[in-house]
This record gives sequence, structure tokens and C-alpha cells, in this order.
Amino acid sequence: MAYLLPRTLVVLIAWGMSCVAIKKLFPDVDSAMFGITGACWVTGGVAYFGYLRKLRRDIEELERNRRYGVVRAQAPLTPAE
Repeated sequence: MAYLLPRTLVVLIAWGMSCVAIKKLFPDVDSAMFGITGACWVTGGVAYFGYLRKLRRDIEELERNRRYGVVRAQAPLTPAE
């Protein structure tokens, strides 16, 4: 949960900056455009942060496998019967 709050703030700040830019460039824009912009940022944020989480899990799995492989390689060989 500790990683979720900073990322949520990044998405909210980006949405706010987008809304300000839209309001400055297009003063007569409909209010629904701000909701659409927010939905786009939320969708992009979920996809991006989900991808980062998947990468983190994959890296941790590779590190576990590497450690297991090293420990297994150091194990003494038993004579074949």
C-alpha cells in the first residue's frame, strides 16, 4: 500500500496539469472533457503501474531462482548407486 499513494498523487497531479492546460488553451470547453481527461489518466496510470508491479515480481522471481540455483550447485553430489 505504501507504493500506491505516491503513484496516485502523480496521476492526480498530471490530471490537474492537463485540466489547467485544457482550460487555458480552450476556454469554452465542456465540463465533460475534464472527466474524460481524468478517465484517460486513471486508465494509463493503472496500466503503467500494473506493468511496473509485474516487472518487480518477475525480477524477484528471477533473483529467487538464481539463489536457489546457486545453493543447489553448492550442494555435495551423492554417489550414484
